[in-house]
Amino acid sequence: MKTAILGYGKMGHEIEKILRARKHEVTAVIDNEDDWHTEWQKFLDSDIAIEFSMPDVAVKNLYRCFDNEIPVVSGTTGWHNRLDEVRTYCAEKSGSLVYGTNFSIGVNLFFKAAQWLAEQMSHYPQYEPQIEETHHITKKDKPSGTAITTAEVIMPHLRNMSGWISDAKEEGKLTIISKREGDVSGIHSLLFNSEADELELRHTAKSRAGFAQGAVIAAEWLVNNGGIHDFRTVFANLTDNSNIRNFNLSY
Repeated sequence: MKTAILGYGKMGHEIEKILRARKHEVTAVIDNEDDWHTEWQKFLDSDIAIEFSMPDVAVKNLYRCFDNEIPVVSGTTGWHNRLDEVRTYCAEKSGSLVYGTNFSIGVNLFFKAAQWLAEQMSHYPQYEPQIEETHHITKKDKPSGTAITTAEVIMPHLRNMSGWISDAKEEGKLTIISKREGDVSGIHSLLFNSEADELELRHTAKSRAGFAQGAVIAAEWLVNNGGIHDFRTVFANLTDNSNIRNFNLSY
């Protein structure tokens, strides 16, 4: 699989390591507008692109992929307010896209567990739900896309709540608390608090490797399938696939 990496920050470097360890060819590395000129032909020669850039350039990166018939996996967050527009353009160009707020296998299991827990807790209204997330100080979007997805997953099971609110409390809204500290890769917690006790479901990323491995799995899948997909759907389709269960992070 010949892969272009769009965005060469810490995630881009991690993706490159995993691609090479799995014997894929890295054809182009594009991190700024100048790179698009120098790496353009290598980009066009790619089978697929993996995009972890910045919210303000992500959509432009995706459109370049659609315009040139290159399937793309996008893990950038902060642009999903334009998701409908992007999906429409992708379809018009007969493009292929996997997008998601988090490509970690552990986080996608966390989503499933959060949905189950919220469903159970719906029978106990004395517990008040809350989401908390912590990331590195350079993360641009707030709350994190993962926290927002967690809210969307549990919202159908929350009594008398519609929508969420960031770093505040409002009647009828789910509170999401965001913290920015050091070089934290990502911590997400779903809490149910009562006067008697508190339940907490928590996912802690030890490194960025988990996010990168999920993106590579998605790319390997997309290059043979096509279409427009949320990674949660791809993950559900691949849950029984040994490629996920036995994915080796050694490199």
